Amino acid sequence: MKPISNNSELVLLIIVPCLLCSSPRAFAQSSIIDQIQRAQPSIVGVTAENTDVFQSPPAIAGIDPKTGRVVVVRKVQQPTYQRAGAGVVLDSSGIIVTNAHTVQRSNSITVTLSDHTQLPASVVKVVMNLDLAFLKVNPPSPLKPIWLADSDQIKLGEEIITVGNSELLKQTVSGGKIIGIGTNRHPDGRDKTDLIQTTINLYSGDSGGPLFDHQGRLLGLMTAKETSADHSSFAIPVNKIKKYLDEIKRTHP
Repeated sequence: MKPISNNSELVLLIIVPCLLCSSPRAFAQSSIIDQIQRAQPSIVGVTAENTDVFQSPPAIAGIDPKTGRVVVVRKVQQPTYQRAGAGVVLDSSGIIVTNAHTVQRSNSITVTLSDHTQLPASVVKVVMNLDLAFLKVNPPSPLKPIWLADSDQIKLGEEIITVGNSELLKQTVSGGKIIGIGTNRHPDGRDKTDLIQTTINLYSGDSGGPLFDHQGRLLGLMTAKETSADHSSFAIPVNKIKKYLDEIKRTHP
């Protein structure tokens, strides 16, 4: 992990009239927001639910008042839990990537598109050590895939942007900086990015959300927040995701 910068900050990008003024910074902010708004159709909501039915002891014995016979009854419980997160569209055919921990052990997954269309989804690949799950939906029309960046080119201090998916900050565009880069030296001699640490604070439902560069391209997928008091978070680099995309497109056309 490279050194952590002490100059981290969290900036909330809000569309206000001052963005129309003549300063270069204002025009830059307006351009960034335009890029992210164009990427909105590629961001989806993911809801995973488990509704397994099982029998649990103890059994209860009683008398059937109609027949007078002893009846043994076992209580049937239906535990239901639901997890919510985000995901991004990788291919127009309906391939979506999200976090594995969002859909793990679920038997029903629903993807909500940006126009609020809800589609059932199936898991086509899970990479647990990267916390990645690839989903497939059958959309009524081609989806808009996200633009992909090169995460091996990122640098410490680089400004990044994400779009919130939690109930608290849903569709909120917020920015921060890269404060840590985990790298691994590959056989070809080049350093590959294995993990990205940012100043962005994650909330429940933000997992699987996109991390963008300032051209609106996907740099990574948000996965976890730091448990310490610095409120930083981590993202899976997009180049890790690219490794599996071609394979999935071949096997799930």
